[in-house]
Amino acid sequence: MKLQSGNIEVALDYLSEAVQLFAQVFGPLHVNIANCYKVIARIHHALGDSKLAISYQHKTVIMYERLLGVDHSSSISAYVSY
Repeated sequence: MKLQSGNIEVALDYLSEAVQLFAQVFGPLHVNIANCYKVIARIHHALGDSKLAISYQHKTVIMYERLLGVDHSSSISAYVSY
């Protein structure tokens, strides 16, 4: 909701907090963490910060491949998000 209302910094803070909470509950490899990384990457891409966007997208791809397999649709779509 914060992202849709234009509060990008607050949305990034909430997403970072969500990553930390998911990591505490589920461990460092979980689909929800990868989903958060995907959204964070898109936000940084929209803000023009390509280095951070690529870094988060790379984490997303690696996590999807390890968790879901290389043939899964989420793994494949993570490669072509940009």
